[in-house]
This record gives sequence, structure tokens and C-alpha cells, in this order.
Amino acid sequence: MQALKESCQRSISTGCEVAMICGTSGIGKSKLSEEFARSAKESGSIFISGRFDKLQSQPLHAISSAFDKYCAWLSVNDRSTAEKIATALKEYLGEDLASLVTAMPKLANILGDDFDSIENENDTAMDSQKRLRYLFCVFTGVISSCHEKPLIFFLDDCQW
Repeated sequence: MQALKESCQRSISTGCEVAMICGTSGIGKSKLSEEFARSAKESGSIFISGRFDKLQSQPLHAISSAFDKYCAWLSVNDRSTAEKIATALKEYLGEDLASLVTAMPKLANILGDDFDSIENENDTAMDSQKRLRYLFCVFTGVISSCHEKPLIFFLDDCQW
């Protein structure tokens, strides 16, 4: 737990930090992350989490569902930051927002009605996946820059 807290503190001063919890099945990695989430939230951080599922066929589902839950939380709990994020996303992504909303439907609650909802239907599956990875990177950068509090993103069961 202490190593995770130290990693969080370093990220505040450096702007970014990656920490991994590794180990065999059943040793308490998920439990440790839950305890860390509780501690991080108590100290004012924003904790986003997603879980990979070997039965889920949608690529990047854990990431999109984590961001979707975040958008739902944000639209209810922090309208000021939601407006900053909406403005920045519209500026940076323009018509690509439709692809992001398809992956994260709750993002529409933040964006409102004034964005282009036409998706590029000529993309191959590979192009769509590449675009989605890019859009997730942009989204992460935008939400990180719009929050004054540390933003912690946790992914569980990455082996799937």
C-alpha cells in the first residue's frame, strides 16, 4: 500500500506515474487496489477503474467502460469540470467525438447536443481500433489537464 501511495505522490510532482500490482491469482491484488482506491478518494484523488473480461469480445472494453463510468460520475458530481472537458474535447476532436461517444455513451451527457454525431462508417475494424486507442489517449490527456486533483486510472485483469 505504501508503494502505491508513494507512486501517487510522485505523480503529483512529475505529472505522470505508472504503477503495476503483479502477482499470482488469489493473493489480494484486487483487494489492495480497492483499499488504495478508498484511501486515494479520501485524500481527494479521482479514481477510475475498469476490469478486463476474457468473455468480452469488444476490444478495449475495460477502458471504455471505466471512462463511461467516469463520465456518468462527472456529469452528476462536477459540472464545472465537465464543461471544461466538453469544451476541450470539442476543440481537439471535432467530428471524431462520435467514435468516442459510441465507446463511452455517457460522454454524451457531458457534451450535450452540439457535436457532430456522424461516425466514419468506411473504417475497417483495424482502423476503428487504432482510432479508438488514439481517442482514449486524447481523452486521458484532456481529463488530466482539466482536473486539479490527481487522477488515478486502474485496470484489473489485464491478462485477458
